[in-house]
Amino acid sequence: MKAIIRKELADHFSSTRFLIIVSLLFMISFLGAHLASQGIREVLKVGGHEYLAGRVFLMIFTATGGFFPVTVFLALFGPLMGLVLGFDAINRERAQGTLSKILSQPIYRDELILGKYLAGLITVAITLSALLILLAALGLIGAGVTPTPEEGLRLLGFWFLSLVYVGFWLGLAIVFSIIFRSVATSALASAALWIMIAFFLPVLGQALAQVVTPTLDAQRPTYQELADRDLVNQVVSKVSPTGLFSQASQVLLDPTNRGSSQAFQMAVSSRVNRLLLNHFQGGLSLGQSLALMVPELLILFGFTLATFIAAYLTFVRQEVRSI
Repeated sequence: MKAIIRKELADHFSSTRFLIIVSLLFMISFLGAHLASQGIREVLKVGGHEYLAGRVFLMIFTATGGFFPVTVFLALFGPLMGLVLGFDAINRERAQGTLSKILSQPIYRDELILGKYLAGLITVAITLSALLILLAALGLIGAGVTPTPEEGLRLLGFWFLSLVYVGFWLGLAIVFSIIFRSVATSALASAALWIMIAFFLPVLGQALAQVVTPTLDAQRPTYQELADRDLVNQVVSKVSPTGLFSQASQVLLDPTNRGSSQAFQMAVSSRVNRLLLNHFQGGLSLGQSLALMVPELLILFGFTLATFIAAYLTFVRQEVRSI
C-alpha cells in the first residue's frame, strides 16, 4: 500500500489538470482574501477594535470585501479538487490495461483502493495546508493583524473541516470511477452531482420552504412564518454536504455566530426582546463554537465515511473477470 501511495502522490502532483485546478483555487482565494484584508484595514483605521476583538484575523476568511468570502468559495468550488483526483482512479487503470497487472502482483484489492484514497486525501491535506498558510500570510501583510492562539486553533479546525468536506467528494468520485468503465461518464456524473448539490439544492430548499410554509404578507412575514421556513431550510441543508460545510465553517470562524436562524434574529432585534440582544452581543469561546458545529461535523463525517465504504465494498466485491 505504501508503494501505491507514493506512486499516486507522484501522479497527482505532476498532473496538469490538478495543477490547473489548484492554481485557479489559489488565485481566486487570494483575490477574496486580499479584498477582505483591505476592507479590514479600512475598518480598523476608523475604529471598531472592540467590536472586532478576537475575530479580526478570521475575517480574512469570512468577510466578503466585494467578492466571494474564502469560506463560500471553498464550499462551492473546493469539491473540484476532490473530483479531479478521483474521477478516473480505477477506470483509467482499466482503460490502460494496468489494473489486472497490478492485481497480479502481491497486492490485494483492498490495499489498492485504500492506497488510492489515502493518496488523494494526503494530496488534499497538503494543498489545503499550503492554501491556508499562504492566505494567513497574506492577511498578516495586507491587514496588518496577527492571530491570537484561539484564532489559530479555529483556523486549524477549519482545515480539518475542509479536509473532511473535500474527502467526501474524493470518495464520491472514486465510487463513480468504479461503477462506470468510461472515464468521460464518471467525470460527467461527478460534475452533475456537484452542480446539483452545490447550486441547485439551496434553491430547491428555498422554493420548498415557500411552498410548504406560505406567508400571508410577503413583505412583512411573521415570526412563526419565518421559523417554519427556516425549519424547512435546515432540513434540506442537513442532506447537503455543501450546506453542512457552510454552516459549520461560519460558526467555527465567527465567534459571534451562534447558528441562529432568521426568525431568531428577528426576535432579538424587536423592542420586546431588546434585552436578549444585549445578552447575546459577546463572542463565543472556542469550546462553545465547537459544541454548536458538532452536529454538522458528525453528519458530514458520516457522509465522507459512507462514500469511502461504498467505494471499498464495490471494488473488493467485483468479479475478477470484470476487473
